[in-house]
Amino acid sequence: MKRALWISLFILCVFVFGMAVPATAADVLKIGIVSPVSGNYGDHGALERAGMEMALKELGGKIGGQQVEFIVADSETNPDTAARRVRSLIEKDGVKIVMGGVSSSVCMAVAAVATERNILYIATNGNSDELTSTKAVRNMFRSAPSMASLGRAAGTYAFENLGKKWYFMTHDYSWGHSGTRWARDVLKKKGGTEVGEVKFPMGTRDFSAQLMQVRNSDAEVLMITCAGFDNVALMKQLAEYRIHDKMKVVYTLQEFCDIYPLKPEEHRGYYATEVSWDENDKTKAFSKKFSEMFPKAAAPVVDNGNYNGYVAMMAIAEAIAKAGTATDVDKLIAALEGMEVKNNLRDKPTFIDPRTHQFLSKVVMVEGNPKGTGTNIWKVIKTYDATQFDMTKEENPIDISVAASKKK
Repeated sequence: MKRALWISLFILCVFVFGMAVPATAADVLKIGIVSPVSGNYGDHGALERAGMEMALKELGGKIGGQQVEFIVADSETNPDTAARRVRSLIEKDGVKIVMGGVSSSVCMAVAAVATERNILYIATNGNSDELTSTKAVRNMFRSAPSMASLGRAAGTYAFENLGKKWYFMTHDYSWGHSGTRWARDVLKKKGGTEVGEVKFPMGTRDFSAQLMQVRNSDAEVLMITCAGFDNVALMKQLAEYRIHDKMKVVYTLQEFCDIYPLKPEEHRGYYATEVSWDENDKTKAFSKKFSEMFPKAAAPVVDNGNYNGYVAMMAIAEAIAKAGTATDVDKLIAALEGMEVKNNLRDKPTFIDPRTHQFLSKVVMVEGNPKGTGTNIWKVIKTYDATQFDMTKEENPIDISVAASKKK
């Protein structure tokens, strides 16, 4: 009930914030947000929208002198629904800029419409490789790291510090496959041993059969790619089946909001994440503001979702300032390519790769605290530069840049 209330209050908050100052139609910049309000990723969707709102509040509610209005459309974590609703945003509301996603399959569906209708789309929390490789399109950018960066960071840390015999647990869709792919890539190249793999569909809540297989193996590391409410259920059962007593548990991607409601003994593990609330003074200050603005949020700190929403919104503001327009999509795309997003809560700007449209910053490795309470549930143990592990040009020869298109 608390989570449902937080999501409902957030939607109301965004609507009111966007409409708080009366403005004529010409003075309003409408930005569409296609994001899950319900379902497995409902909390994650609420967080990314909160990050967008916090960025907009820092900007004074305006970009380039125009009042900004967010229009939220529930993707329902369904690609067909997302595609239909982004078309409605374009046709009925006249939006030229859309953000959101969470599920990679939803991001791909929105990107297809963005290409068809020539709008700008920033996928804020989809991590699948395809978004910036085989499914990359000139109208889409991604603010979240690729699973290549996350999976290889997690794999590198695990192999060097935790063990060389691994068992994989994989969410059985494109994002889950990406995480396992890149962790496995590390294991193979470093000469480790794969003991086994078990896949499970989205919506799984009972992991007893899978965890019995894992427990009966001789693995030293359990490498997991799982998210959403499925992940909350899995983490509880990892503790129940005492998997941590037999092997080290590592995640290719973890969300603070998934761990936060758990019991201390369920925090155990090693996690790749996109940001940690306590990594610097800026993230700590952001977390304080966030908890004040959204006291009923799924997590009271900066997390992957609100961080990527925040950076995406700041990138849009910087692109509009650079391009001198909020409606010429071609100029906005050109402005984003190669940009260094300065308002990113970190000491170094986020670089946007012009070739793939991938935002590049950091991957943070954290260790769960089995005795921690409140926000003291993990600690930073290693930080990697995302460029160190992102797909190389040889692995991903795609080039969707404006410069490349001019050569054709």
